[in-house]
Amino acid sequence: EVEARTCAEIQADVSVQQKDTEADLAKAEPAVAAAMAALDTLNKKDLGECKTMSTPPKGVDDVFSAVVVLFAGVDPNINVQKSGKVRAEHRNWDAAKKALLGNIAGFIDSLKGFKEVVDEGRVPSINWKEVRPYLAMEHFDKDIIEGKNKAAGGLCSWVINIVTYRDILVTVEPKRQALAEANEKLTAANTKLQAIQEKVAELQAKLDTLTKEYNEAEAAKTAAINDVERGKLRLDLAQRLTAALGSEGERWALGITDLTAQRELLVGDVLLASAFISYIGPFTSQFRDSLIQKRWVPFMRTAAGGEAIPMSE
Repeated sequence: EVEARTCAEIQADVSVQQKDTEADLAKAEPAVAAAMAALDTLNKKDLGECKTMSTPPKGVDDVFSAVVVLFAGVDPNINVQKSGKVRAEHRNWDAAKKALLGNIAGFIDSLKGFKEVVDEGRVPSINWKEVRPYLAMEHFDKDIIEGKNKAAGGLCSWVINIVTYRDILVTVEPKRQALAEANEKLTAANTKLQAIQEKVAELQAKLDTLTKEYNEAEAAKTAAINDVERGKLRLDLAQRLTAALGSEGERWALGITDLTAQRELLVGDVLLASAFISYIGPFTSQFRDSLIQKRWVPFMRTAAGGEAIPMSE
């Protein structure tokens, strides 16, 4: 959660910096467009006419001198001191014509490719300082110069706009670096966050497995406890039944003894009862008692070969 919040904060910061940088770069686009549009006005014919002029209109020479200063250290045709500066005699009209207009097609290509050189940072920083005095001149204006020479007017517009473009880049460059660093930081934070999320996912999977095993173990434990409780209940019932049966044991034993004894008397009792039902039922009670006591009972006591047939008393 902490890492995710950190990534979100960095992302928000990157978004702000990116918008700010893009906004500044957007400001440079009109300058680039104007510079390239100015180059579109140049052609070999107009530049060729400049090459033939021995003495240019006032201000035209300053435009070419400004171009010489910007090309110093980039174009090998420009004579440069060890300090990187161009001497006055190497930026005057004759020297500028020789250095720049010796190959007009190549000069136009160099102008068109100069933005790329600026973007790559290959223009010596002193050039931008040396060109400032020309930009400060009152007549260093596209419309003024163009009224004197069309080609020089286009070059004047190009110089003004390419310097403006570079100035914007200088302002934006620290922001670009800060944005790049912020993006690196964001990438590192996202990488760390991803690693943490993968670890969390791994731990969560283990936790889910352990939770499942725990729940299964708890279920087994509960089932075992229930089985034990049921076993205890059954044991208690069995013990109670055993105790109840134990208390009946003596009575059952006496009953068995009594029944065993009665079984011995069963033959005589059945014989006597059968005879009573079959023969003396219709007689009076007094006669039946007399017959049983005086005749049948004495007979039963000796009827088995002189032995008594067992019967109840």
